[in-house]
Amino acid sequence: MRKVILLLLICTIPFTSLAGCFDSQEITEWAYVYSIGMEKGVTDKLRMTIQVPRMKAGKGRGGQSGGSESGQDQSDIETITIDCPTFYSGVNMVNSFLSRQLNYMHTKYLVFSESLAREGIDTYITGFIRGRQIRRQINVIIAKGSASEFLKENQTVISSSLSKKQQNMVEQGGNTGFFSEVTYGELLNEAKSYYSQPIAILAAVNDESKFKEGEGTGKAPFKTSGDYYAGDLVRKGGSKVELLGTAVFDGGKMVGELNGDETRALLMVRGEFQRGFFALEDPKNPDTAITMDIRRQKGPSIKVGFEAGKPVIDVKVFLEGDILAIQSTIDYETKELKPILEKEFEKLIKEQIDQTIKKCQNLNSDVFKFGSVAAMHFLTVPEWEKYNWLKRFKDAQVNTQVNFTIRRTGNMIKSSEIVSTEGKKGE
Repeated sequence: MRKVILLLLICTIPFTSLAGCFDSQEITEWAYVYSIGMEKGVTDKLRMTIQVPRMKAGKGRGGQSGGSESGQDQSDIETITIDCPTFYSGVNMVNSFLSRQLNYMHTKYLVFSESLAREGIDTYITGFIRGRQIRRQINVIIAKGSASEFLKENQTVISSSLSKKQQNMVEQGGNTGFFSEVTYGELLNEAKSYYSQPIAILAAVNDESKFKEGEGTGKAPFKTSGDYYAGDLVRKGGSKVELLGTAVFDGGKMVGELNGDETRALLMVRGEFQRGFFALEDPKNPDTAITMDIRRQKGPSIKVGFEAGKPVIDVKVFLEGDILAIQSTIDYETKELKPILEKEFEKLIKEQIDQTIKKCQNLNSDVFKFGSVAAMHFLTVPEWEKYNWLKRFKDAQVNTQVNFTIRRTGNMIKSSEIVSTEGKKGE
């Protein structure tokens, strides 16, 4: 009897494994979505925009046709916009006129229009996560103006593919500090949190209308490189799409925005700032500027206490950097002048941090995650939730301190003045 049972098992097992691919789908049956755009609809509640590649057969070695693509331009991208009642209903509606089934496993951008974000995106961010293909690593972007127009202008310029371009664009936040690499998972968790409030990447389409042709006088007032919001850069050429600044939320509703400098200050306090180039006015020659490469030295120190029930927050930020350029040629590399430059930069960053904290307090939004430190003073979770930190943050007293050290002076150890027929400058 045992031999019969064993023989039946041996015969049955191979047959069960042969049926494992009955529901499989080939790659040629999918349309992989690069970006999703959401805004208020015109003929329906929602207007959804998606970007998918047009899969074309490329030529492999020896000129033979193959399935890979050697490159991609904007003509290889299909942008589809449809009015629909909900996101997943829109997916079905698109599938009714597309020969391939939509797949979101490789989506890079989730874009909401600013008007929809200010009205509230609670219902959308809580509904996405139930889908198996929606990944928490998707970057969330708030586009000023129309989300469909933003994706329409989301073109490749110097990249070989749109997906690679989108990935590289987001990674630039680590090189500049002008925006944070916010993901859908982070936004969703913070929207449900009692400790902090969510943020998102601020973006816009630059129409180049602010750029004026001709040569100027060069006498414009000093302005830092981060004193702009998305869409406001005075430029010409390149991709029309730019990521610059931060959208600030209270729960699922956008309540304000930070420019590039304020975003850098926010990331410094959160311990997420990596590096960036900073320009500041020369303390001894205000008509010129000094440029430095600034990096995080170590994570910030944050302490939260309570005085008569009022939160008191002490923040210390630690930075280091290298001198890149001194327009005045003043020798700040010396032991006597180096501290002057360090103190001037500490003053600049402290002012930006204080301004950003005050702005967020007025917006009643703790995007600095101070609540995660304050919660340590409460014995139980119900006690913490009853205190309602998010509501009390606006009344907190915040004391800030910045410690900055110049590590290197670039490829020069001493600045020398420019000499002309009239002698040295300033003589």
